[in-house]
Amino acid sequence: MAQLPKFLIADDPVTDPENEYIFHTQAPRFFAKRVEEDEDTAYIDIVHEIDNVEEFFKNAPEKKEELLGQLEDWYYSYMEWLDDDGEEEEEEDEE
Repeated sequence: MAQLPKFLIADDPVTDPENEYIFHTQAPRFFAKRVEEDEDTAYIDIVHEIDNVEEFFKNAPEKKEELLGQLEDWYYSYMEWLDDDGEEEEEEDEE
C-alpha cells in the first residue's frame, strides 16, 4: 500500500461549506484548520485529535510548534497553488 502524504485537505461542502480542514496523516494524527480571529489575525490550530498530541510531544514541545509551522507553510503553499491554478484556467478560457 502506498504511503499517504503527510498532509491532506478535507472538506464537506454539503454540511460544512465554510470550513476546510488539514489532516495530518502521520503520528500524531489530527485535524487542523485556519482560524481567523479578525481581518488581520489568522493562524493554524488543531481542532480535533485522533492521537493525543500533547502526550506525543511531552518530551519535546518545540517539535509540536515545528510541526504546526510545517503544516502552516504547506497550507499556504496549497492556497497559492489554488490561486495559480485558477489563474491558468482563466487564461485558457480567454484563448
